[in-house]
Amino acid sequence: VASFPARFRVMFCFRPDNPQSSSELLSMEIVRGLRVKTQDLSRLEPIAARIESMGKWLLPHAESDIRTLTDRLLQLAARYPQLPIYLPHMGWPRRDRQDDDGWLDSILSLRKLPNITVGVSAMAHFSRDPFPHNDIAPFASRLLVTFGHESLVPASDYPLFEKDRYTQYMRLAGDWISGNTQPGRRFESSLFSK
Repeated sequence: VASFPARFRVMFCFRPDNPQSSSELLSMEIVRGLRVKTQDLSRLEPIAARIESMGKWLLPHAESDIRTLTDRLLQLAARYPQLPIYLPHMGWPRRDRQDDDGWLDSILSLRKLPNITVGVSAMAHFSRDPFPHNDIAPFASRLLVTFGHESLVPASDYPLFEKDRYTQYMRLAGDWISGNTQPGRRFESSLFSK
């Protein structure tokens, strides 16, 4: 973190019992946001305004279900309307390889947030099929229709995937969401420009 290559950025995990450390970390250029568990979003209040004012990203994690996360994100975004949110893993469309019944409603609710970006990642985690995980493609298609190219980014779920397929996973995610344009430029530029 002290001396980092210009091609990397990080998001630290929020530790609600030590919010001062999170606040200090946010001032570092390499740190572009905080990863926060759903259960801790209500405890983010002391530094949420700082995250918003600095243009840093909130990266939430749905440890239980997307409905609960969606409710908490909408509440937080109502108080901090300029807060950039990066929703990873396609918004967790499945739990234990079963479709999450609340996924579509949650995704449709989250599209109201003007500063949300969705990562198309963790395909192997959600899929019931081997690579290229064709059963996951419809979720990516729905995200594309709902959010558009600029609000989607291909991602990999590194290091929790087949390591010899990193390039293939990135290409697969990109193909699902790109069409004729390059997705996620807004997100990429926010990470690498001041």
